[in-house]
Amino acid sequence: MPPYDSLAARVTGIGDEAAPDLAGQIGTALQLGWTALELRTVDGTALADLGTGAVHTLADRLHAAGLGVVCLDSRIANWARPVTGDPAADLTELERLAAHGRVLGCRSVRVMSWPNDGLTEDAWAREVITRMRHLARRAEDLGLELLHENCAGWAAASATRALRLLDEVDSPALRLLFDTGNGIAHGYDAVSLLTPLLPHVAHVHVKDGVPGPGPGEAAYTLPGDGTARVADCLRLLEDHGYRGAYSLEPHLAVLPHEGLRRQGVDARDLFVRAARRLADLPLGPRPGTAPADASRSHGGTAPAAVPRPRPPAVDTGLLLHLLHTPTAGPLETGPGAPHALRAAQHAYATAAARLGLRTLSHRPAHPGEVLREDTPVRVREAVTADPEFLTAQPSLLLRLGPERPRDRTVMFNVHLDTVAGGPAPAFDGSRFTGRGAVDAKGPAVALLAGIARAAADHPAVGRDISVLVQAVAGEEGGALGTFGTRPLTEAGHIGRVNVFCEPTGLHHLPRATAASTARITVDGDDAVDDRPGAGHNATLLLGFLAQHLATALAPPSPHAPPVTLCLAGLHTGTLHNKVHGTGALSLNLAHTRAQDGAAAERAVARALDEGLREFTARYRDVPLFARTAADAARITRLDWDKRGMPALGAQPAWGDALMERAGIPRRPADAPAFTCDAIWLHAAAGTYTTVLGPGSLDTHHAHAEGEFVELAELEAFASQVAALLAAFASEATTATTAPGPTPIRTEKAGTA
Repeated sequence: MPPYDSLAARVTGIGDEAAPDLAGQIGTALQLGWTALELRTVDGTALADLGTGAVHTLADRLHAAGLGVVCLDSRIANWARPVTGDPAADLTELERLAAHGRVLGCRSVRVMSWPNDGLTEDAWAREVITRMRHLARRAEDLGLELLHENCAGWAAASATRALRLLDEVDSPALRLLFDTGNGIAHGYDAVSLLTPLLPHVAHVHVKDGVPGPGPGEAAYTLPGDGTARVADCLRLLEDHGYRGAYSLEPHLAVLPHEGLRRQGVDARDLFVRAARRLADLPLGPRPGTAPADASRSHGGTAPAAVPRPRPPAVDTGLLLHLLHTPTAGPLETGPGAPHALRAAQHAYATAAARLGLRTLSHRPAHPGEVLREDTPVRVREAVTADPEFLTAQPSLLLRLGPERPRDRTVMFNVHLDTVAGGPAPAFDGSRFTGRGAVDAKGPAVALLAGIARAAADHPAVGRDISVLVQAVAGEEGGALGTFGTRPLTEAGHIGRVNVFCEPTGLHHLPRATAASTARITVDGDDAVDDRPGAGHNATLLLGFLAQHLATALAPPSPHAPPVTLCLAGLHTGTLHNKVHGTGALSLNLAHTRAQDGAAAERAVARALDEGLREFTARYRDVPLFARTAADAARITRLDWDKRGMPALGAQPAWGDALMERAGIPRRPADAPAFTCDAIWLHAAAGTYTTVLGPGSLDTHHAHAEGEFVELAELEAFASQVAALLAAFASEATTATTAPGPTPIRTEKAGTA
């Protein structure tokens, strides 16, 4: 099936061409079944002029409607800002749109290249290149992508100039936005301009029309009814491998260059008609039309053949944008902290869409999927207390290729939520720093590069086999995937091979521990410092119990269960002039088998009873602590914040063999495992699950200050992803004609 059969799912548009107000823009998008909009103005106000509060409200309303944002239309270098103007206005707008984009989930900014204002041609070119280079360097720091449109400015109507701009600015943050209809008024053929620019096009505007009576004038039409050769442009883009959005800018009711909205017309109706025409547009020349001269008015003769784009490298700008976007969840930060996980997922989905992955679902878990006994207490309490807790933390499901049976599907799981804190995001050309760099925004971005590389090199990937990507919430903060990964896997969104992208030093780890969390609480009476013996000393009691439990439960104690004990935290108070009668001690116990977790729970209860008896015996005759000793058992209780979690045990040998054929080394058998969302594949029969990613949780400071990852490590991980998909595709596509050691199963990989 040719790729352009699915164009309808990729159509979007500039919302203010349908309606000036946000409600009208959202309503039009929903009427058309769109999943995203391009933004230029809201209620007549340019996007960059909106205040912070207004942008948050805008994002909330868009995201509540299920809409992302594919591009932010700026005034940077546009027709109203001549090349002799103050460059500070453009830089200021860039900074504001960077901040807005983190809230809206968009890193793409439409720019132009400054109309002339009396300079010579050479001086105009030099000034444009200098200014754009400065903007692009700043965009690199901010994780933005500048999309230069063939509209106003020096590089607008000439392929030669556009290519020179790209070459001399020499920045990964500068790419091209191609508008099919801008040549109507400016006197050039769209296909002629587009052909040499194809490898650099990252976004497309669609309009059509016919030349007007005077120079620079145009009368705009529905797509396909004019002379812009829209269908030819789209076929050229599709055949060259363009997989991004087609954004409608019909100019049927709005003329932004003139600041006009046509009176007496139904803008929304015209916009909807244009959108439907675009979605149904047959690609190729219209009957009875002759192709235009491909050499006229494009600034140079188009080459006979344009090289196809190489498989993409790791998108450093996307990673920087995600690192700048705060995604530590409320379990990590508490209420009120900035949290833009949904926006980060929208940005990730937009980048994935350009590589051919489509969004199957983007929704939070339902409370009924979460309020279970095997869900951590903190999660249950948060869901019960705040209806928005789940709403703000959705999970994203993407797929490359058509739905295939499970035996022809590979699933990758990544998480874009992070722990709190961390250094300021930065990239020095070889190393990324920032919260999420290695755990796990960096691996998530490298994953996309690996999938795209595999699809480019092996046509079976995305055709004969499908690739699922779960970009989940709730991996951090002690949630253990109970409102992210678990609902997706239980709904069947898994593959025959399942890879959880976590830092493992590029050695795959086909096992994962689970964890139980005990909370020992002392609920006694405070006392003033003048009479400390009158109260219960929770500090002394919990400190004693911490030491006792460490001895009783940690190896080499003969009574210790086979778990890894972490004395996670002790808190009573901070005041110096009182005895604190209340407090809590937390213990985390990681286990490799469910039965070991159950044994650990029994061992903790037993060791706690022993510790309380020893405490009473030791302090009952000490006057300052006699009351605490006498009441120790009564005022102390054991609760389990987290218990009953499964662990990922031994995986089938055929999966190890597949990983070996892909050239991916296995982590040594004696290397410790760790807890991650892979535990929720523990009971998936006929599948293979492993953990794989760049860097290390400890050496790369995943949960500490200074988190980092090297670009080379991300590139190596992308290569491993590509190699795994190639090996899987080879095995899956030959299994239908030759018997193999593993029977082909017929379950469907789940879709939403």
